[in-house]
Amino acid sequence: HDLTVASWDYLQIGNWRLAHTCELCSYSHFSISSDTSMLTSQIFRNTGTLHPGPRSDYNGFDVGAYTGPTYSLSGDSVQFGNLAVQVRDWRIRQIDDTHLSVTHENGNVSRIYRSDGTLHGRVNSFSGYAAPLGEPKCAYLAKSYLQIGDWRIGALGIYHLAVSHRDGKTSAVYRGTDGAIHPGPRT
Repeated sequence: HDLTVASWDYLQIGNWRLAHTCELCSYSHFSISSDTSMLTSQIFRNTGTLHPGPRSDYNGFDVGAYTGPTYSLSGDSVQFGNLAVQVRDWRIRQIDDTHLSVTHENGNVSRIYRSDGTLHGRVNSFSGYAAPLGEPKCAYLAKSYLQIGDWRIGALGIYHLAVSHRDGKTSAVYRGTDGAIHPGPRT
């Protein structure tokens, strides 16, 4: 008998998940959620729009929900590349020395994190799909953080997830206790 390899479409950072969610929805969704209180802090949609929390749907930990995390039968749903990681049809990539973007494969950019600690969005010229994924370089996942070039998305204890640049500025802090987002700049 042939075995089918399936893999979940998420990255786990501490008790946080960056996940492709809702397989049967008419739009593609990528979310940032915590298992602390089962709340979703941020949803990115392939239209380039943002849907902030707190909310209880599109949670990467709610495997039994219609809007929960998805899985792939191909076994390659998470791929690392050159200054990038791709989860199904979503890519997080360092664009240049100062920008990190969250982009859908259709080219729509939902979020841009800038090294000065500010947040931006819907600037498709900062697409993570402007170049091929490439060979893995300067992108890896550890137990408590995701490193992408000069950027680190890291768990701060069990209640917070921060998106920070190596120069010391934090662009966003996501809080698991209430699903809130605290924008930067922060140090």
